Amino acid sequence: MMSAQETADKLNNSLPIHLTASNVQQNPEFVKLLMSLTRHLTDSGMSVAVHKDMLQAEDALREQKLKYLQIWTLYSELKDLLIEYDVKKQDVHPSSATLQLYEALKVSLAQAEALDYIDFHPEGGEQSATLLGLKAEQLLAGEHQRKSLHQSFQQSIIPELETRLRSKCETLASFHKPTKQAENEQLSFAKATQLPAFLENEKQLLDQEKKQLHHNHMLRDKQFTQLYEVLMQSLQILQKLMADHQLQSQAKHDRVMAEWLAAKCDAMCLKVRVLQNQMIRDTYTPEAIQALKRIKASLKDAEEESTAEFHRLTQTLLAYESVGLGFDSLVQQYTTLMAEIDNKKWALSELRQNQGSELDDLWNQH
Repeated sequence: MMSAQETADKLNNSLPIHLTASNVQQNPEFVKLLMSLTRHLTDSGMSVAVHKDMLQAEDALREQKLKYLQIWTLYSELKDLLIEYDVKKQDVHPSSATLQLYEALKVSLAQAEALDYIDFHPEGGEQSATLLGLKAEQLLAGEHQRKSLHQSFQQSIIPELETRLRSKCETLASFHKPTKQAENEQLSFAKATQLPAFLENEKQLLDQEKKQLHHNHMLRDKQFTQLYEVLMQSLQILQKLMADHQLQSQAKHDRVMAEWLAAKCDAMCLKVRVLQNQMIRDTYTPEAIQALKRIKASLKDAEEESTAEFHRLTQTLLAYESVGLGFDSLVQQYTTLMAEIDNKKWALSELRQNQGSELDDLWNQH
């Protein structure tokens, strides 16, 4: 039975995912689903049937592309050959056979191009519609007249094309793998013929290096995840140790601080008592004490006199209260009489002042 780490590695290599051993242990049912998916999916996430169809389509496309490139290469070389012929014809007048040969080659290329474009079927149009109403039989009408030139094509044009293509292949081979020393023609051509195999081999090596790079990338991610998990665990342990140590140190620190504060409070209380005693000493000097004693005796005598006066007034008030309810009316009458007496005294004094002023006036007149 595979371990959790082996299962995670297998799934990571089979599917475009990234799992860890802890993920496998925590989600067993999900892992079973992923294992079943590996039988139906490729490492890129594509289904097996679609991947098979895609490979077949790629092979067919590769064959068609190769065929197209071969035809296009031959066509390009023929076009270049005709262009060079037109340039040389302006400097050197060719023979009639050569002129006839190249003119026939131009016509053949034009017919080949026209045959590719003659079938024209726009959307919704008739299937029998052709370009400019032409048909292939009309374009190939004079083909039997040029059959006599086919041997001339094989004797002059085809060797020229082979030479040109061979030169370009050798140029590509030397560009792919330059050499300092000149090589003979056979060795250079042999390298040129082996160039596709070399390129295919290098492409396979590049694909292998890409896969290895992808594997190394996944391995690095895996190591990073493992390192991250270990660091997180270490961090949690460190936090726990710091918390425990901090709590122990904090309790000890609080205890020492409380003892120090208690001692400081005691010292402050003692200082306050000392200052209180100093203030009492500075305030109550012997002279102040003697003065305070005399003030105390005077206040005591005044208190005794006030107490005696209060006692006398209390007795008098009790005597007045013993008279009965008529005491208030007597007090009212007494108050009224005293007010009348005061008014009469004031009137007599005013009368005396007026009489005195009149006597003074008479005396002054005499």
